[in-house]
Amino acid sequence: MVTWKCVFSLGGIHEEEIELFDAETLVDWDPEFKGDLIAGFFKTDYTWIKGLKQVLRDDASFSPKNFFVVVGRKWKETQTKAVPLGILFEFTEGDLRLRGVGPKSISEKAGGDSNLLLNLLSDLFDKPNLWKIKTIIMAKPKNEWKLIGDIIGEEPWRLIEQGRKMMMTDPKKAMEIFTKAYKIFDILSDVNGKFHAVFAQAELFLDSMNYDLTRNRLDALWEFTTQLGDPMLEENVLSMEGLLLYESGLYEQAIAKFEQALDRAKRANIHKAVVNAYCNIGECYYRVDKFDEAMNNFDKARSLAEERNDNQFLAISQVNMTKVLAQFIRQGDGSSADQATYYLREAIQHFEKLSDDFGVMHANILFGEIEALQENYEKALIHFESAAEKSLGINAHQFQEFCRQKAQQMKDRLYEL
Repeated sequence: MVTWKCVFSLGGIHEEEIELFDAETLVDWDPEFKGDLIAGFFKTDYTWIKGLKQVLRDDASFSPKNFFVVVGRKWKETQTKAVPLGILFEFTEGDLRLRGVGPKSISEKAGGDSNLLLNLLSDLFDKPNLWKIKTIIMAKPKNEWKLIGDIIGEEPWRLIEQGRKMMMTDPKKAMEIFTKAYKIFDILSDVNGKFHAVFAQAELFLDSMNYDLTRNRLDALWEFTTQLGDPMLEENVLSMEGLLLYESGLYEQAIAKFEQALDRAKRANIHKAVVNAYCNIGECYYRVDKFDEAMNNFDKARSLAEERNDNQFLAISQVNMTKVLAQFIRQGDGSSADQATYYLREAIQHFEKLSDDFGVMHANILFGEIEALQENYEKALIHFESAAEKSLGINAHQFQEFCRQKAQQMKDRLYEL
């Protein structure tokens, strides 16, 4: 049977050790742990010994950083002393995990009955009032374990997902959640996790046009990517740098960043990142009136999305191409209208199947513009009214007002006729 040995300091040169059974070798027992027990530890009058020096197992040794040992004694209802017990926990990957139970002498005195240890442990979870917690022995400072006590059960990746859902509706709360996730990853020394928590913060700052704080987070992200050496993470940072330059109106510089991001995306063989890079490059060229270059990049994105049956990016690419075709129509190229109509009809069908009301709204706005350029004011009115209806359903008030104004313009043109 596998055993653990925990060596800790009692102060000065004095050391103590406790030998525990490996919990997994006793029985397949994994209680649902929500943090009530650890919260109880921090309310208990105990002695802190910050000297967990070694954590050993028969087959390996471990850094004591994320381990702690609870040494307690169970009391009978008459308050007379009963069975002593040591329990080894490890905080890893966002969870508090039971690793060892002992000491071995308890089971040995009971004739090798390992269930005795498990029964005692169950009592500790179910009846904590029967236990007198004497000591918590650990390597981390008390304030870090107190933080862990507050966040047990909060899986950090789930926190990031939760925060992303709140970015538009409650950015302040989302930032609190991202910060909390970062603290957990920091405790776990999880550089990849810290990268994603900081990246979410940077996205939030960029969305709120707080460009100084966005740059600050980008500096931290580059430090993490240097440690991790992952081209996909480099693509993420380069794309965000490109977006920051784009939002600042520095379109030529943004193109250079997006092209670097495209290189990393190809190197990592991530389809969506490649398509997204082409869309971003095309958007920058569109902004500087280089419409042929814009169309070329949007078309590359469309072709790749079509090859992979990625209807979301296919629809986005078709809408982007329509923006360029609208410019060609304004320049007198009437033949572009049929192609624009074809792309928009397909895009709307894709967005509707994906239940993407924002995409449907955007496509209808462009459809209205295309019809208006051809002086088809009645058809344009239908599309602008459809867009206004979609904007109402998704609470996009700014777009709603824009669509209503466009619809009124079409009505005025029809009245003049």
